[in-house]
Amino acid sequence: MTRYFPFNLYNNLKTLIKRVKRYRVIYNANAADESRFSKRALLVYVVKPFLPETSRRAFPSHQNERQCKQIAAILGEFGYIVDVVDVRNTRFRPSRDYDIVISNKADRDPTSAFRADPMKIYLATTPNPRVHNANLKRRHDLLIARRQCKVMIRRRYPEVMPYVTKADAIIGFGNDLIMSTWKEVFDGPIYGLNIYGYKETRFPIEPRDFARARTNFLFFASKSQIQKGLDLLLEIFQRHTDLHLYVCSLFKNEKDFCACYHKELYETPNVHPIGWIRVNSDEFYELVQKCAYVIHPSCSDGQPGSVVQCMYSGLVPLVTREAGIDTEDFGMTFFDDSLEEIERLVVKISQLPENWHREHSIRTRKAAEENYSENAFTNRWRTILTELPSRSGVRRNDS
Repeated sequence: MTRYFPFNLYNNLKTLIKRVKRYRVIYNANAADESRFSKRALLVYVVKPFLPETSRRAFPSHQNERQCKQIAAILGEFGYIVDVVDVRNTRFRPSRDYDIVISNKADRDPTSAFRADPMKIYLATTPNPRVHNANLKRRHDLLIARRQCKVMIRRRYPEVMPYVTKADAIIGFGNDLIMSTWKEVFDGPIYGLNIYGYKETRFPIEPRDFARARTNFLFFASKSQIQKGLDLLLEIFQRHTDLHLYVCSLFKNEKDFCACYHKELYETPNVHPIGWIRVNSDEFYELVQKCAYVIHPSCSDGQPGSVVQCMYSGLVPLVTREAGIDTEDFGMTFFDDSLEEIERLVVKISQLPENWHREHSIRTRKAAEENYSENAFTNRWRTILTELPSRSGVRRNDS
C-alpha cells in the first residue's frame, strides 16, 4: 500500500487541479470595458473555451465551446460585462447581483440568493426532461421486449426544474417540435435557434463516388447509444449485407450495450465499429468520402450537433422527428422511429440514382451554410435579446 501512496497522491492532486481549472469562474469573460459598462450578466454554461489551453484550438470538441464565447461577445454588444460559470460547478455562490442570468442548469437556481430580481433565461439544450425521459424509457422497454436484454438508461434528466419555473424566457436549440415540449412546464416566451457546424469544414463533393457512397451510412454520435438509435440500426443492417454502416460514437464506453449487440457490432462484415473520432480529422474526411448519409434515429435531442456537422460535408441527414432538424428538401425524416420504417427508408434511399444523391448533397451543404451557420446563430441571438420582455432592460449598446 505504502509503495503506491506517492503515485496515488500525485494522480489525486492532478485530478483536483484539473477540476479547479475547469470549474473556476471566469470574470469579465468578454473583456468588456468596465469603466463604460454598468450592467452585468451571468452565463452558466461552459468555462472550457475561456481557458488558455483550449481557446486557441481551431476545432473545439463540441460546438458549445465556440457558442459560449459568441454568446458572451453578443451580450457585450448589449452593454453587459459577462461572468461565466461552468454548468457542472455546484459550489458557485455569487458574491454580487446580476442584471441578467442565462443558465443551462434547470434543477438549480443560481439567483436564489440574489437581493435583486434579474432577468432569468433558461438555455435549453434538450427537450423538456419529462418528454425526454419518457421517450428514453420507451426505447429501453422496446429493447427489452425485442431482445430480453437490459442496458442501463443513460442521460436521464431531473424532472424538478426550479430555475425553469422561475424563468422569464427559454432560449433553446431545436425546431418548433422540440421547443413545443417546453410548453408543458412553462407558459412564458420560448425562442428556438439552430446549432451550427464549423464553417471551416471541407465539402468534398467532386471526388465522392456516389455510386458507392449511396450504400454507405455514417452513424456519428457520442454517448447513450439506445437514445441515439444505434441498437435499431445494428438490427437493420445485419439483414442487408449490401449496405454498410460506419459506427462512430462512444459505444466502447457502454459495456452493457456492447455485450447486448456484440454479434451485430463486431461480427457483422458490413458493420464497421470505428469508435470516437475528431471532427475535421483525416479519418473524419475519409468517412465523409465513403458515405452519402448521416443517419440518426434518436428518440430525444435538442438538435444533434454531430448531424449538423456532417451536413457541412454534404452528408444527407436521415433523422427522426425527435432530432429537431427540419430536413425540408435536402434530407429525409422518418415517419416514426419503428424498425420497419427506418429499414424501409434505408433500403429505398440506397436504391435512388447517383444524381439524386449528388443533388441532395449539394442541397444539404447549402442548407447548412444558410440556416445552420455561425452567422445565423449569432444573428438569432441578437434578435432574441432585442425581443425579450422589456423589464429585462436588454437593449443593444450601439454607442
